[in-house]
Amino acid sequence: MGIVTSQPMRGRTRTALFPVQEREGNREWIEILANPLRSEDPDLAIAVEEDVRRLLKNQDVGPVEVRFRVCRDETDGVRFICKVENPPSDGEDGRAQWRWWSPLMKTAEDFRTAFADGLRVRRERLANRPH
Repeated sequence: MGIVTSQPMRGRTRTALFPVQEREGNREWIEILANPLRSEDPDLAIAVEEDVRRLLKNQDVGPVEVRFRVCRDETDGVRFICKVENPPSDGEDGRAQWRWWSPLMKTAEDFRTAFADGLRVRRERLANRPH
C-alpha cells in the first residue's frame, strides 16, 4: 500500500506514490525528496528527474531516495549536486546499501554522464564482491 501525494509543478499536478513499507511487493521505488532546481530552472529539474527514473529503470538498486541541492557562484552561476541512496535496510533482501554523490554539475548532460558512470562503478563493485 502506498500513500498518494500530489506536488504542483509548472502549472500541473504530478502524483507520485511513496512506499509505506520498505518492501512493497516486487515494485522498485524512486522517491525524489527535494529538487530546488524547480525554482531555478524548471526545465532542467524535469530533465534530471526524468533521467533518474530512466537510468534506474532497469537497475536492481531497490528503493532509492533522491535529493538535489543548488549551489550559486558569482562566476559560474547556478550549479547543482545530487545524492541518491537506499534507505537503511536490515540486509535480509540481499541488497547492498548504495549511496552516490554527484560532482558539481551545470547541465542535464553533466548529470546523465556522472550518474551513468556511478551506476557502472556500482555494477562493477557488485560483480567483484564475494558471495
